[in-house]
Amino acid sequence: MHGGNWRLLRSVAALSLPTVVVVALGVRFLVEDVPVIVRDEKTRVLTATERAAKAMREEPLSADFAWERGRGIVRGTAQFGDYPADMSWKDWNPESGTKRRDMWGWRAFDGGRLVWARGVGEKDGETVYARWTDIEERDYAFMFYLFGPMFLIVLVGITFLGARFFVDYVRSRDDFLAATAHDLTTPLVGMRYSIGRNDEEAKVLNERMIRLVTNIKDFLRLGGKRPKPQREEVDLVKCYKEAYALFREDVRDATDGADIPVEMGTGPTEPLKNGTFAGPVPNFVAVGDETLVVQILWNLIGNDLKYALPFGPVRVRFFCEGGFACVEFADEGKGMSKREMARAFDRYYRAKTVLESGKGGFGIGLCTAREFARAMGGDLSVRANSPHGCIFTLSLPAAKGGR
Repeated sequence: MHGGNWRLLRSVAALSLPTVVVVALGVRFLVEDVPVIVRDEKTRVLTATERAAKAMREEPLSADFAWERGRGIVRGTAQFGDYPADMSWKDWNPESGTKRRDMWGWRAFDGGRLVWARGVGEKDGETVYARWTDIEERDYAFMFYLFGPMFLIVLVGITFLGARFFVDYVRSRDDFLAATAHDLTTPLVGMRYSIGRNDEEAKVLNERMIRLVTNIKDFLRLGGKRPKPQREEVDLVKCYKEAYALFREDVRDATDGADIPVEMGTGPTEPLKNGTFAGPVPNFVAVGDETLVVQILWNLIGNDLKYALPFGPVRVRFFCEGGFACVEFADEGKGMSKREMARAFDRYYRAKTVLESGKGGFGIGLCTAREFARAMGGDLSVRANSPHGCIFTLSLPAAKGGR
């Protein structure tokens, strides 16, 4: 079976697992527990009926009427049928409503029952005392055996519809991604041959876009699972330069022609000049996937361009700490609250300040960026800047020989 089909099948199985558990527990309840409940209910009713009959034998005046052999009704009024004087004990003791035929019994009516008790002693041995009671026997068997299976059937039906919707959604998503990847490949390959020989930055960007499209194809080939990132030496400064080149003109428009200041380690700020760093560039080499690193930096620079630069300067710093090569983006924008920073990397989450800015977005950039960083053995974090703003830090395992 195709890897994607296996992954889809596992997802459907996980989606259906709660229903399977509920159905299994429901069947067990109907088979094992319901008979016990029904038996206990019958025991309760019999006990209550016998207690009522015993009370009438001890206090005959509490009965609604009294019947005597050969005389019929001798006290009170029978409202639930005729009780002629020639009734036999067999008539008083219907098999379905009698526990101890020589002493007491009952006759069921809607909403309750008529409980009777045979009198005791030489004189009262031929007397029956009867009383209408509200002892109601609940038909748990009917209730559970009718509505229980109906509930389970509805639950299975809803789960089936949900699983079918999920499968259709995944297939629609894959079809869309496949069509998008196919439609992008042709123009990107054509651009490769149209770019001038001396336009090195355009060539690199073009190759990067082709790699992104290839990643989409790999995503589909692996059944919706991201391919494992490559583990190779990555020059973080080079990746930053490539990512910054995509936004250079926009940054300069927002800062009156200035570039984002860049600091190497603890050294002084070294600004970009015409897309290159001034002075010698230290070696900040990490282990990871170059394409993913560039994507992360694209996201961070793009976020600063949209949400931070309109309110204040942005600073970038490269440094190494605890075996990790790091890139830090510090801004003086509106910042985020502690709660917003705690959720900054949640998928589809957008902070209140971001929503108020009116800038577009879906809240998936930072989430995806951190997924990439963690897949490469690093992390992407955020903390508050002082006096206001945020600091995002990308950390990746440092390569041997790096600064």
